[in-house]
Amino acid sequence: MRKLIHFILFILLASCATVQAPEFIDIASLKGIFKLCESDLEKAKKVIMDKDLVKILSHLQKMDNGGKKYYLLEREAITAMIKAVTEGVYSDFILLNRDGTVVYTMVNDKLFAGNVRTTLAKSALSSCYDNREVSPYIVSVPYLPSDAGAYIAVSSKVQGGNTMPGIFILIVDTQKIQNIIGKKSCAIGSNGMYEVAADRQIINTRYSDFNKIDMSNSRDELTVRRFTRSSGAGAAYRFFNYSNLTWILVTE
Repeated sequence: MRKLIHFILFILLASCATVQAPEFIDIASLKGIFKLCESDLEKAKKVIMDKDLVKILSHLQKMDNGGKKYYLLEREAITAMIKAVTEGVYSDFILLNRDGTVVYTMVNDKLFAGNVRTTLAKSALSSCYDNREVSPYIVSVPYLPSDAGAYIAVSSKVQGGNTMPGIFILIVDTQKIQNIIGKKSCAIGSNGMYEVAADRQIINTRYSDFNKIDMSNSRDELTVRRFTRSSGAGAAYRFFNYSNLTWILVTE
């Protein structure tokens, strides 16, 4: 009988040890990343408006077979101006004009002159364009239709005075999120798909035990909830919200 009691206690302790980790996810630092993005968006937008870059770049884009010759000459200077006012290290900066055409990208030439209604219709850029009234708007779907994922787009509308309106987008590598939540944790979207994971191959695939997550209390970020995975392993989760974004942070 004593052996049985010891065995039960061992199982309970092991189970608790397995699922405690989510309580130690640094939620404040996670919110800090998005606050930094929001701040950087506002600073970059001021530069874009002050220099009327949407209008200038839209004009260049129409010149010389897409304006690439002139655009490449201007890109380095524009990138320097934006980097001078932003604090985060981003994978890309992207600027759309009011027609949804990419008029500037820091690194990805494949995007230049693409449009959210045609070649970029299934990308994060299209989603940013459609949700331009939300600020900041956050989306993790691939920012290129052929991209496997692993990036988050954070965007905001650029508009003021007599400037041509547009949408400015920051591209954030999900590894920055992974570093905060820890290698044993992942972020699941409200649609049940992996959005941040140590194994990048599973991003944009479905979390197999999503049915065990209660979404009815998704605004409650304080409570850590526990469940048993189909594999028998213990797991726990808590919610994270910022602007339009809702994540389920799962630790196993």
